[in-house]
Amino acid sequence: MKQKPKLIRRAAVFSSLVVVTAVALAQAAIPSKLSGRWSTPDGASSQSISVVIDAATSKGTLTVWSNIPDCNIREAPIAVTAAGDKLTFKVDSSWSNSCRADVSVEISKKPGSDEYEGELRQGGPAGARFPVLRLKMSP
Repeated sequence: MKQKPKLIRRAAVFSSLVVVTAVALAQAAIPSKLSGRWSTPDGASSQSISVVIDAATSKGTLTVWSNIPDCNIREAPIAVTAAGDKLTFKVDSSWSNSCRADVSVEISKKPGSDEYEGELRQGGPAGARFPVLRLKMSP
């Protein structure tokens, strides 16, 4: 009878290790930093974008530079969601500027590459003109 508690403890420890390992692997797959460029759908405007990610908390910051200074996003707080090779960043609803609001990013990792491609979606005056911007980013 003394064997059962040992087996149960070993199974519990093993299960815990599997869960911790799975979480660590998922976090390792999320880069801590990405940077790149956004462009308008017509390609007429382009500027830089970067994100810093804390995979352990699923939070981070987003910076988006603009050709119009009032439209810059500087280290806006984001919630990070990862699903396979897809990353989604949602800017905290308390953040906005005179140009942009309701900002979110969805990017997917290109097969066989470290590069990500996707879209930035936005509201506000910038969103009225360009609700979707194209993105290319890499670690």
